[in-house]
Amino acid sequence: MTPTTSRTGHCLCGAITYRFDAEPTGVVLCHCDDCQRHTGSAFSQNVLVARDAVKIEGTPKVHHTTGTENGHLRDRLFCGDCGTPIFTILHEHPETLIVKAGTLDDRTGLTPTADVWWRRAQDWLTPHPTRPRFTGDAH
Repeated sequence: MTPTTSRTGHCLCGAITYRFDAEPTGVVLCHCDDCQRHTGSAFSQNVLVARDAVKIEGTPKVHHTTGTENGHLRDRLFCGDCGTPIFTILHEHPETLIVKAGTLDDRTGLTPTADVWWRRAQDWLTPHPTRPRFTGDAH
């Protein structure tokens, strides 16, 4: 039996904390316009975890968005006190919770497994030579 990885994290002010006792199913870099705006950065490093494995303390606020190119609904959860983006829920995959990697207490061992929305990537980024890239959503 493989030991379960336990990870914890929190927002900038500490009002929202979380823990999960599960191996991530993937680590995806998303370059879509919405993730760039949501993170204020060139991309979002997303850790995919079974939603039922995550225990959240505090009550995140939710901002509902619709993908500008794919039309898919998203719930973007953030701290209402400090504004830190913490989670995203894709309506087409409600069983998975996307954890924003920067909110984790320990970020080691989270090597990205794919890039999505590469056609929206910043022009200064160089593609990783072996990591799968998708022009839009991963299929």
